Amino acid sequence: MKNPLLSIIIPVYNVEKYLRASLDSIFIQDTADCEVLLINDGSKDGSLSILREYERKYQNVRVIDKVNEGVSTTRNRGIDECRGEYFYFMDADDILHPQLLSLLRKEILEKYPDIVVWDFTTFYTNPKFVLIPSEIKTEDVQNRHQEAFNYLMANGSAVSLCSKAIRRSRVGEIIRLDPTMTYGEDMFFSWKAILVADSIRYIRCPLYYYRQSGRGATNHFHPNLYEHYRKAFDDICLFVKEQGIANVNVLASIDYHFACRIPALTSMEIKAPYSRKNQIDHLQYVLQDEYIRRGLSSSLQLSGKLFTLARNNEVSAMLKIARTDVMKTKLLYPLKKILK
Repeated sequence: MKNPLLSIIIPVYNVEKYLRASLDSIFIQDTADCEVLLINDGSKDGSLSILREYERKYQNVRVIDKVNEGVSTTRNRGIDECRGEYFYFMDADDILHPQLLSLLRKEILEKYPDIVVWDFTTFYTNPKFVLIPSEIKTEDVQNRHQEAFNYLMANGSAVSLCSKAIRRSRVGEIIRLDPTMTYGEDMFFSWKAILVADSIRYIRCPLYYYRQSGRGATNHFHPNLYEHYRKAFDDICLFVKEQGIANVNVLASIDYHFACRIPALTSMEIKAPYSRKNQIDHLQYVLQDEYIRRGLSSSLQLSGKLFTLARNNEVSAMLKIARTDVMKTKLLYPLKKILK
């Protein structure tokens, strides 16, 4: 096919249970101007056989089979291989709203923005698609002083790569995901893309349905998470300087968003396979980070008990709150799965 308008890039690893439902949510829509790039990341189950089945059935499907390297390297391969004017990442166990592609196509053809963003929601078994109103709410997101990321973050649509289509010529040569990160890597890619975007369209409607399967990254211990975050935030600082956009607001935003990682860093600490004393010592060390100290001291937005405890370096109490939250999540997960 000629160069498509959109490349849908899907990393695939051991998801045969959900894969057909995810792919069918694409192909019930008009994909005439889309390329669907399915990248098998060394699956050990029947995922590759399913991908080959769809490749035979649809002319605009391309399957790449490679050794297991992780989702970030696989997504980077997708950026290198795709041919679309825009690219979009989808997870292989999630579901698209039946009207996502038509709404996305409309925004692209009318405005040709650097990024199109939409909302997402979650489901456990079967998604309940929202009814799309005849006058759907869309808006131009202003990026004066590179503050669009903060606006989209406040609306819950900044971080996920699955809720945005990105113009390839805008970021394809300068931004890649960090393969060394196993948690939160999509935030930094999205942040960079939004920082350099001149035009952003935001569809205020949940068009992506994220499957809650209990297998997510937040449920596992990620060694050296703080160190990976520190490296990533240093990289963001270098990136904004290289792009000539390191103004006061952007630098303050970097401090703020690192301090926002405190709940995740605390929660990860209680999953660590070392002693309680080592958990306390390591979290105390983390709280001395210069980004975190600046963010806590300068931002009144960081409110709530956990941040108050962090300002006072009350680490034991922070870990206690995290343990309670994890216990509540484990107890409520079966109930939520039944109700939603």
